[in-house]
Amino acid sequence: MKGIETIKENSISDNHLIINRGITWIEGPGYFGKEIRFLAQESTAFLLSENKAVHWIDGAHRFNPSTFFEPLRSRDCGLEEGLRRLYIGRGFTLHQLHALILRVHQETMLTGASLVVVDGLLAMFLDEQIRLYEGRAILRNCLQSLRKLSEHCAVIVIDGHAISILHQRLKSVLEIHADKHLCGYWQTKRKKILILKSTADSATILHLLPKQKDEAQSRLESFTSTDQVGQHRLL
Repeated sequence: MKGIETIKENSISDNHLIINRGITWIEGPGYFGKEIRFLAQESTAFLLSENKAVHWIDGAHRFNPSTFFEPLRSRDCGLEEGLRRLYIGRGFTLHQLHALILRVHQETMLTGASLVVVDGLLAMFLDEQIRLYEGRAILRNCLQSLRKLSEHCAVIVIDGHAISILHQRLKSVLEIHADKHLCGYWQTKRKKILILKSTADSATILHLLPKQKDEAQSRLESFTSTDQVGQHRLL
């Protein structure tokens, strides 16, 4: 490898934030990358603290606004103030997810968003009721739309390690469209050291400390959603 960097703390430095234009595919352990999505959360929190808007499309049914509390507080950003600039879209079926991705380009023109995150993109494509050729066609259409979007906005796609042959085949389609691929895995079963490899033949070693649970509770409806954006129409 060209270089190995070691970070002995939970916080991610600005050098590791994913805020550049293009499509960045981050892949890691957990249910469709659940244990590596903190990279996208840190990048999102940074932009929110800088008064930038971010769109988060949830394709894995796991969005929880409380996961942004700590990253926002660490940047001295008020929770309500920051989360009002976070636009959420939730797809409960593949076709709903498809529609969210197709319309997010217009929505970013209204909000001026600097980042779009698609969490668990491939999760719904593994539905047994979705025919293979149909799924591939929809995935290509989604990625083509994200490619156009990435010309003026950073795009992060979160996915986990392959769990089936079909999942691996879908990943090969995603790989064609991604500008950058970050792949993470735990060094040990204790899940304290995360190795993050990039397509640039380099690696970052993250020493993660256990985080305390935040007792604050919040409801998704309290924050801005893409439904509000959808009320506007582009001329």
